[in-house]
Amino acid sequence: MDLRRMFEPKNIAVVGVSENFLNPGTVIFKKNLHEMEVNTFGVNPKGGVIDGREIYRKVSDIPVDLDLVVVAIRAEYVNPVVEECGEVGVGGVVVISGGFAEAGKEGAERQNELTRIALKYDLPVIGPNCFGIYSPPYVDTFFLPSERMVRLQPGNIAIISQSGGFMVDHFFSRFYERNLGISIAVGVGNKAVVDEAMILKYLEKDPRTKIITFYIEGFREGEGARFLEAARSCTEKKTVIVFRAGKTETAKRVVASHTGLMSTSPRLFSAALKQNGIIEARSEDEIVSFAKVFSFNLKPIERGNVAIVTISGGHGVVCSDLCAEAGLRLVELTEEEQKDLRSRLKPSAAYVATLKNPIDLTGSATDDDMETTLSFLLEKEDVDAVIILTFPYPPALSLTLGRRLSNTAVLYDKPVVAHVPWLPKYSMIVEGFEYNGVPVAHTIAEVVQMIKALYLRGQLLKAARERTLEAVAKTPSNPA
Repeated sequence: MDLRRMFEPKNIAVVGVSENFLNPGTVIFKKNLHEMEVNTFGVNPKGGVIDGREIYRKVSDIPVDLDLVVVAIRAEYVNPVVEECGEVGVGGVVVISGGFAEAGKEGAERQNELTRIALKYDLPVIGPNCFGIYSPPYVDTFFLPSERMVRLQPGNIAIISQSGGFMVDHFFSRFYERNLGISIAVGVGNKAVVDEAMILKYLEKDPRTKIITFYIEGFREGEGARFLEAARSCTEKKTVIVFRAGKTETAKRVVASHTGLMSTSPRLFSAALKQNGIIEARSEDEIVSFAKVFSFNLKPIERGNVAIVTISGGHGVVCSDLCAEAGLRLVELTEEEQKDLRSRLKPSAAYVATLKNPIDLTGSATDDDMETTLSFLLEKEDVDAVIILTFPYPPALSLTLGRRLSNTAVLYDKPVVAHVPWLPKYSMIVEGFEYNGVPVAHTIAEVVQMIKALYLRGQLLKAARERTLEAVAKTPSNPA
């Protein structure tokens, strides 16, 4: 099935529009009509006019080829509309409506019939019971009014979620706070036809997408294997991150009632992800931090050797603990290296600084001291990455600190990440970092999660490389 027409449509129709502006179908119709770059048509058996646009009585009455039809009507009326879409050659369908496999035996039978119709016409269907697609600037099938949610800027991160609510509340809100953009977002719902594996295969070739994030609650029989198979080739080219919920027995029951899916063993699931090159985020916070650091296209690390630069000893201690928990190793400076670095610092900082690692320059540090220390650490062969804990409270630190340090970072082929208090008054420092390729975290935990992500990616790439070399070594050479 070809998903391109669904994700980059020129013409769409919304079935289920009415004069009630709170009706989900009407919300979707108006959003696309006024906010997206797509020709939008409305469908209601009564016909009429909404916002100056003719409302058609049937999908087949619309006088253009439709790339996508969004269905937002009562469940019992959905399947005949999908059948009509197949008959007229629609590119794809999003079924927003609930009342299918998540709603008991009758709903499950209705969903089976929906699947049969879609396969009959080779018709891609997302849903039912879903938010559908947000693919800027083309289409937005989310049934929430724009003023009720944040609108993300275009970017290189894709979001695929089995929960539309979690996607909008967690991914969209957190991404917006962290200035992250997306290429596409899909709420898959019950996955009657289109599942994660099919979307992953599409995104593997999508030039807009570099990072692919998943919120997963469970799989039906055979779905997990298809997903892993699709990921196996995709992870060689793009970063795939999964956050899995539904691990406890109570949560598994909720999953079954939410989307009609079954949850699998957490231990087996984690092992399968790792074996197929997928990074697993262990928390809702990690998946955001992971996505952000990869969106900056920083180099993965294999050894996990980290240096910390701070002006606060307490923050350095907290960061050290979190690094240890993440499996990262702090590289200590030798006595000779400490003496060398101290000689390069200004006297006010050199006198009081602690230089083992974390390197605490104290509140006496200046921009020059921070820049000198960063260069010194990035030149060390055994340092893979540097964490900068930036607190712009001391008067000797300027608001150009972010730009100065990021200008230093780009001179080296090593990742640098920073933590800056996320307050409006420090936005110049944050932008100075991020506009020049250094991602900034809200918290110390997030900044460590970013380096953890690069380490996990490095380990996966290393393991894949070793498997390839092992396979080559086992392949008998052709006789001359």
